[in-house]
Amino acid sequence: MTAQGGSANRRLSLVTVDQILSSLSNIAALIWVAHAFEPIDFGRFSLVILVYTVAQVVFRSLISTTAIVHPEDADSRAGDILGATIVLGIGAGVVCSAAGLALVAADSRMGGPILVLGLSLTFLVLHDVGRYLAIAKQRPGGAVVLDSLWFALLAVGFVGTDQLGLDSLTWLIAAWTGSGVIASLWVFVQCGAPSGGGLAWLRERWDFSWRSMVSGLSASGTALATASLMTLFSSPIAVAAFRAATLLGAPSTAVQMAVGTSAAADIAREREDPKAVWRHVRRAIAIATVVGILNLVVLVFLPDVIGRAVLGEAWDIVEPLMLAVSLKVLLMAAQSGLRASLIGTHRIQAAMVTDIVAIVLVGVCMVIGAAWGDAEGALWAMAVGTGVSTVCWWIAVIWKGRGPLPELPAKAGVTGESGEIGEESVAARPVRVAPGKHRA
Repeated sequence: MTAQGGSANRRLSLVTVDQILSSLSNIAALIWVAHAFEPIDFGRFSLVILVYTVAQVVFRSLISTTAIVHPEDADSRAGDILGATIVLGIGAGVVCSAAGLALVAADSRMGGPILVLGLSLTFLVLHDVGRYLAIAKQRPGGAVVLDSLWFALLAVGFVGTDQLGLDSLTWLIAAWTGSGVIASLWVFVQCGAPSGGGLAWLRERWDFSWRSMVSGLSASGTALATASLMTLFSSPIAVAAFRAATLLGAPSTAVQMAVGTSAAADIAREREDPKAVWRHVRRAIAIATVVGILNLVVLVFLPDVIGRAVLGEAWDIVEPLMLAVSLKVLLMAAQSGLRASLIGTHRIQAAMVTDIVAIVLVGVCMVIGAAWGDAEGALWAMAVGTGVSTVCWWIAVIWKGRGPLPELPAKAGVTGESGEIGEESVAARPVRVAPGKHRA
């Protein structure tokens, strides 16, 4: 094994550990709710997680993915990236808090939890972007530290609320989000203070970022949209079963996500070497497939006694869904490296179109399946749709992935003929650096 290959494997191992830790905080909260609350609160907590996941997907796509495929920005403009995160995070927090206040005014049981989430949301997305910024810098150990902090503080928060007798769902959400808020402050230690150039950075990368956001929402939106639509014609318990089943598959999905994220980060730095790109793709597919097979064996053959020990009474509504979830995770394996290859080589237009096609195919299948058979029907339909979408990714990579690389825009700060700040092709003219200035 080459030194470069060994370094890539070490980074992948750390990214995998980080993604597992990230999913564990949600799973720990899920298990706590399953044992300490009624099934209806289990469903409400799942909806809170749903709202957070939507925000997480938007920020990962808009900011984190952009930083990963522009490693030069992660290396030299981390302050701008954090600045963009905070500005947009404040906006997202205000919207979520306003929704929570409206629910409180309507005397909804969801009001308190949504309001608490809204007040914490800026810091929670900062924590998530900080993780991906560490990965983009090829320092995934920093991401592991951030998630380890959240998980450790979460344990303290849960024990504290239990000892103090704070047994409402709102207090549990406060312990979950509050631990994330405190952990997010370590981002400033690792990456430095945010700068005022965040919106300028976002404008400079907008051509990639908006496509990345559409692509990310499409890639992750199938389950989110289906869970939302299920609330219209299914009970909160059915929605909870759907969310619980997908969360139980989260560790395996997290490994697959880690493989894809690590591959995209490495491909972005080696995009001009087709052999290196396909080496990363093959490794991602192989690892994700092995993980998918192990996930199927563990979840499908999990003894009822262990299932009830983990989820309590909720296990009875989740257990019939395990095979469908496992097949869906296994069918996703082939997508891990393919999507990463398109994003890492800046073929974001092809990735965006493929994601949109995939969500239409999978989404239609899932809504029909949910209407036919509630959570079980939705998940079986999701597995079928995932298989079809995998074929779409292979077609996209074969069709677009072997063509010439898209030109990279010039780095920020290049002065055009009009004297205004703009972007230009690196191949068209060299980047001019002022005397005494360090080139970013």
